[in-house]
Amino acid sequence: MCDKIKVASVSPEIFVGSPTKNCDEIINALTSLKSENINIIAFPELCLSGYTCGDLFNCDILTTACNQALNRIIAFSNDCYSHIIVGSPIKNDGKLYNCAVHIFKGKIVEIVSKEKLSLNELRWFSKGYSVKNGSSEFDIVIGDDIYNKATVCDLVVNISAVPSLVTRYNTKKEFVKKYTKARNCIFVLSSAGACESTTDFVFSGDCIHAVSGAIISEGKRFSLNTEIIISELNPIKSDSSSPVYLEKNFVDESDAHPFIPNDKNLLSETCDEILSIQSTGLAKRMKHIRCNKLVLGISGGLDSTHALLVCIETLKKLNLPIENLICITMPGFGTTDLTYTNACNLVKLIGATLKEINVKDASLQHFKDIGHNVDVHDVTYENTQARERTQILMDYANKIGAIVVGTGDLSELALGWCTYNGDHMSMYGVNASVPKTLMRHLVMYVADKSDEKVSKTLYSIVNTPVSPELLPPDKNGKMEQKTETTLGPYEVHDYFIYHFIKNKKTPEELLEMSIKAFKGKYTENELKTWLITFVKRFFNNQFKRSCMPDGPAVGSISLSPRSSWIMPSDAVYDDWLKF
Repeated sequence: MCDKIKVASVSPEIFVGSPTKNCDEIINALTSLKSENINIIAFPELCLSGYTCGDLFNCDILTTACNQALNRIIAFSNDCYSHIIVGSPIKNDGKLYNCAVHIFKGKIVEIVSKEKLSLNELRWFSKGYSVKNGSSEFDIVIGDDIYNKATVCDLVVNISAVPSLVTRYNTKKEFVKKYTKARNCIFVLSSAGACESTTDFVFSGDCIHAVSGAIISEGKRFSLNTEIIISELNPIKSDSSSPVYLEKNFVDESDAHPFIPNDKNLLSETCDEILSIQSTGLAKRMKHIRCNKLVLGISGGLDSTHALLVCIETLKKLNLPIENLICITMPGFGTTDLTYTNACNLVKLIGATLKEINVKDASLQHFKDIGHNVDVHDVTYENTQARERTQILMDYANKIGAIVVGTGDLSELALGWCTYNGDHMSMYGVNASVPKTLMRHLVMYVADKSDEKVSKTLYSIVNTPVSPELLPPDKNGKMEQKTETTLGPYEVHDYFIYHFIKNKKTPEELLEMSIKAFKGKYTENELKTWLITFVKRFFNNQFKRSCMPDGPAVGSISLSPRSSWIMPSDAVYDDWLKF
């Protein structure tokens, strides 16, 4: 290998399920790089098909189209002096493999299949396939296999497709620095980007070049377009072959707020990353369906406020006017002056479009139609308003060619604190994996960067008690219905959610842990009461989560029934209450 090596990482715009379009994009990138005299050009894992094809991988149309696309790239490489690595599904002897294909001068030098397959990937792919038609002067690694891999090569090419979650990128960079320092080697990473399907996850298109412990180049993340980085690097021979392991981050069980980083700088980075993930996921969905308008129900509450902020970032990302966000405030029987004023003020200050549609008359008509007494303030009284609001949002979105952005958060989904086919439903739920305790910090993060008037309104919203405002206010017009009075504090429920989902703690363990974490703030009896509430509501409301809308995971905890939390809707909680 030469004294200096020129490498390129490409994260192309991906068309999931269309190898023909993906091949066009890859060849366009290769054409643009032809005059650069690049030695190695790396594309992401499964870039010919798209990583998120799911059961489409079982369709011969897809694999046949991938083979045709691969042949086009091989033919193109005849006049190219670069080593090209692309990711593609390869079918052999009736089995499908997730492969990296190394191409040079019109020939396949090597095919390497992914060995470390996730449970989801095992649904489609097998392990063990490889082909060598020549000598490769560098290691090719697919996905996370790199973490425990030892190599004696002076250059490693890693093609990847890993969803973006908070802190993951920084952890990845630290690993790359340690890995390359331990081996004195060059590291070339190319990852799947934001145009992968955002059903449950967002991909950020991480591209990194590193050598001997130093990051040399990083690509633009969360881009909806093809991104390329080029570096000229010095290879260094190494005799080291010891594995480098990815460090794990553990949350102290005594920390009462496990979703919230204690370090202020890390908290700011976390908030920024979450906003990027949410806005990129929504932007991809809008781009895919050729939609340029959003409809949002705005209440003056925490969740709809943060969803509004995500929508603004999304429109900026797509270079669309802020007026394309239509915020609809829908006063009902429980709406207070404080939340109504905050909602209207914020929308006007942000520059979005504000509409007001009162739901009282429609709800009264519905009570009359179904024979419900308006003076009976039961679940029918509450849910009628919630469903009327959702009907307005959906129908208005249809009218103007927009999509409805959901506002419900992780904590509400875990507890089932939403109206089935009411606020439970949307066309894309941006907050679905954000817990309530973290939501406050996300809004404050934006408030601290905003002008005085916006900041004042956002802080007023942060300091307002959480409420669906479906029951009438008191005689002084003050909020009567407060969620945490009914359910218990969200900080306690978020503590239960974190350790129940992530660490698989039993209710007995949760009670013991929470007594220590909230010592001096809540009594054992209070914590036990709220834990019983959590267990019962978590089990009884799985049916709502089983049909929840698409929405991006932002951290390691998600309740998506498609990719994260699989549970029968009819599971019985009795044995979970024996503590």
